[in-house]
Amino acid sequence: MKARIIERFKFEAAHAVLIDGKPEEIHGHTFRLEVAVEGPLENGYVMDFLELRGIMNEIIEKLDHRNLNALFENPTTENIALWIAGEVEKRLPDGVRLHRIVLWEGEENGVEFEF
Repeated sequence: MKARIIERFKFEAAHAVLIDGKPEEIHGHTFRLEVAVEGPLENGYVMDFLELRGIMNEIIEKLDHRNLNALFENPTTENIALWIAGEVEKRLPDGVRLHRIVLWEGEENGVEFEF
């Protein structure tokens, strides 16, 4: 049996996305992030929530209150989410894998990836 655990996070950041090669005005968002990881149940859990939260806090620390244009060539919500996914995958314990990531840019616009 596979099981999933889900954690939610938020961070504040600014960006100016390139649209048709031209940057829009720099502006900020409250980004909301949901991460689901899956794996077998061992000793009653997939992985400790605190361990996942520690992994995610380390990643979010690189984004929170930053100008995302300094970190990404084109900081679209999709590109940010894919970068976060890659960082999560590097840090998960053996047997646990990233299942889904959802990143909301503000209240109304978001992107979801399933792996």
